[in-house]
Amino acid sequence: MRANRGVAIVNRTSFRRFLVVFAGTIAFAPLFADGTGDKKQEVKIERFKGKVVPLADLVAKAGAKLDADAGPHWLALVTDDGTIYPLVKDSGSRMFFSDRELLHRPMRLTGRLLPKSQLLQATAVHSYIEGQLHEIYYWCEVCSIRRGEKNDCECCGAPMARREEPLEK
Repeated sequence: MRANRGVAIVNRTSFRRFLVVFAGTIAFAPLFADGTGDKKQEVKIERFKGKVVPLADLVAKAGAKLDADAGPHWLALVTDDGTIYPLVKDSGSRMFFSDRELLHRPMRLTGRLLPKSQLLQATAVHSYIEGQLHEIYYWCEVCSIRRGEKNDCECCGAPMARREEPLEK
């Protein structure tokens, strides 16, 4: 009986060592990769100037109609040359969805086009006021908290006010 027990202990110890070595191999495998596999497409950040408008308005001008439940979820940047870039709704463009007063105003969006599409993922938003570029943000006067979208302050619950400050040249 003792011999069998000893073999079981050795097997259990060997199995644990195997698991440790296997986990280490998996964890460090990316360090030893030669980088010849699929390379991700380089991200090209661009600037786009135009006005953000509801996509439903653009669809209606073209003689079609967007479903009513889809309307609030789609906005697009229409550039000065008429090119239409639907916006990806994420942290970079959310301010347009939460603050409708930003629509139909001259803007500069910095971001990238998703591969093989016209979908624009914004990473920064600036407004033009009287031809001058402005930074847009939301400010809580009570807590001195700055955010990138219109919400109530998460600290005190007060509404945050939009501020647009000129960028220094």
